[in-house]
Amino acid sequence: MSRSVKFTKHAKLRALERDVNSEDAEFVINSPIETIFDPERQNYKSFSLVNHPLTKGPAYLMVVHGKFNTRVTIISVMWQTRGGLRKNGFNKV
Repeated sequence: MSRSVKFTKHAKLRALERDVNSEDAEFVINSPIETIFDPERQNYKSFSLVNHPLTKGPAYLMVVHGKFNTRVTIISVMWQTRGGLRKNGFNKV
């Protein structure tokens, strides 16, 4: 099932600043390598490999979002390294 996404104003700004397109963010939501719940912030984080727009090579994109429903609200997006993903609590890196 493909989920539609909605970006908060903050997420739109961060995506623009960080050269993240909406298709890549949607790909992470619909095909994550791993999704974890952040109990401190009461949100979810997912990541996947996508092509970075500048290097044209594979890079880790992390998406912070609300819970999975038919529509998922994206709170923020950011490029990550393996170390950054581990620091954020991911294990499948």
